[in-house]
Amino acid sequence: MCGGSGIKQKSKKGVVVLIEPDTSVRDALVTLLHGEGWAVNCLDQCTELANALEEEGIIAVISESSLPDCTPQEILEWCNARKIPVIFTGHDLSLQGAVDLIRQGASDFLDKPFPQGRLVDLLNDMSTRQNA
Repeated sequence: MCGGSGIKQKSKKGVVVLIEPDTSVRDALVTLLHGEGWAVNCLDQCTELANALEEEGIIAVISESSLPDCTPQEILEWCNARKIPVIFTGHDLSLQGAVDLIRQGASDFLDKPFPQGRLVDLLNDMSTRQNA
């Protein structure tokens, strides 16, 4: 269902890198994003992110905020160096924690469960800005 690192999928809208450990959430997001026209590169581990960011056409990274193999700050560091926006998701982060992530450079934080339309709107805005 999801293109892995190095798999090229054609998309007029671009590629979204998805780091989501929960299989059911990941599958739902992949279905949503494919339906909206994005190619999706799913990563099993955060440590694969540095290599995945070398691909062209990445619109954004969507990542769970609580990953066992890296911190949100590491994700932001890798993405900010390449000027790729990051949207964090989660359900165990305090409001202040979400604000702190945004202050550190995240584009947004979506508390699970979040409205799918909100994610689609964020990605559409990012795609429009990148193509402008």
